[in-house]
Amino acid sequence: MTDQQRNQIEAFRQRGDSYKNIADALGVSVNTVKSFCRNNGLSRKKTSASDDVCPICGKAIVQTAKRKRRKFCSKECRVVWWNSNRNIRQRHGTVIVQCAYCGKEFSAYPNERRKYCSHSCYVTDRFQGGNRHVK
Repeated sequence: MTDQQRNQIEAFRQRGDSYKNIADALGVSVNTVKSFCRNNGLSRKKTSASDDVCPICGKAIVQTAKRKRRKFCSKECRVVWWNSNRNIRQRHGTVIVQCAYCGKEFSAYPNERRKYCSHSCYVTDRFQGGNRHVK
């Protein structure tokens, strides 16, 4: 990417143009434009100071340049929010799986590689000879 293209991307973003419009105008990939904007602080529009306040306690949030934007001032506030908003989480259904060592059925999130109900069953089966208790 040339210096002229970099300057044009900055001008387009300050005007509020989308990544796709910029990429089409300059003849570069949309991902190239996104990466440049993200690395140079142009990826999101400037927000007011009220956006940098913790929704739980109201403290100011210190944002670090070139890092993911923080929504909470601390881990404690994040945990409080998630515990009070559990219904928002996007969980996929669970499946019933039979443990490869003890035969006990257990509930787990879908994962083709999940075979054991616990770490102790895994360790016993894998490293202590595999005297299976499957009934």
